[in-house]
Amino acid sequence: MSKLSGIITALPTPLLENEDVDIQSLIKLIDYVITQGANGIFVLGNMGEGPALLDSQKLVVVKTAVEHAKKRVPVLAGIAEVSTRRMIELGKKFKELNPDYMVMTTPFYYRFPHPDSLLNSVEKISSELDCQMVFYHCPGATGNKANLDTILKIMQVPQIKAIKDSSGDIYLFTELLRRYPDVNKRPCQILQGDENVYDISLLMGADGVITGGGTAFVDTLVELYNAATVEKDQLKSFKLQQRFRKDMDDMLGNDLLTDWMYAIKSKLKEKGIMDNNVIFPFMKRER
Repeated sequence: MSKLSGIITALPTPLLENEDVDIQSLIKLIDYVITQGANGIFVLGNMGEGPALLDSQKLVVVKTAVEHAKKRVPVLAGIAEVSTRRMIELGKKFKELNPDYMVMTTPFYYRFPHPDSLLNSVEKISSELDCQMVFYHCPGATGNKANLDTILKIMQVPQIKAIKDSSGDIYLFTELLRRYPDVNKRPCQILQGDENVYDISLLMGADGVITGGGTAFVDTLVELYNAATVEKDQLKSFKLQQRFRKDMDDMLGNDLLTDWMYAIKSKLKEKGIMDNNVIFPFMKRER
């Protein structure tokens, strides 16, 4: 696969009332984002409720995504788990289904404050699975933040093909771009996950973004990516970012901390792309 760049959508996982995968809605969602111009799809991430689903259902998601995407865009499959070994074992199951990339995080729940423990985990998972990997830095979800030096070392791991940074630490992200200003000489791609700073990140030279909420507004984000990276139009990029954030804020409403996933699924249901808005573990409910 070509290098990861552009707008990569982190898909919510459509669920039935029993928390099994709604396969038909997942197929519609995949077709929708590709038609809108997405450059990749990421399943079983934070937006995709990956850590919450049964392994049997995770396999259904990856199998469906790979078979239905049909190489139109790369498929990224999340293997976030509570330990290094559990990520490796899940990755081995996914590997049989041939996703284009696997996405690891730091182990979560338990705190691993020493940088060497985080780096050792990444190196072991990458070596054992020996496939194209993305390192997803999401300390808000995992509780384990990697410092700049550790991320720079992770970028040198041969199997790591991209970094998705959702730390919200703009200094850290900016420093990654400063260290590797030439997009053609980076050891791996640098992708922004913070939906508040897509415009600035792309204008500074980020390879692309991975977006969860933006799954509902792919067309706007494609315009933003082109304005920032092709047209190099700063003011247009700023205006498109403002439009995107307004659409996001209108969708998410006031209960962002508790209802963000439900709000996104509800928007996609409203668009006719998903048949329901069930989320784990609270199930479908009315506002």
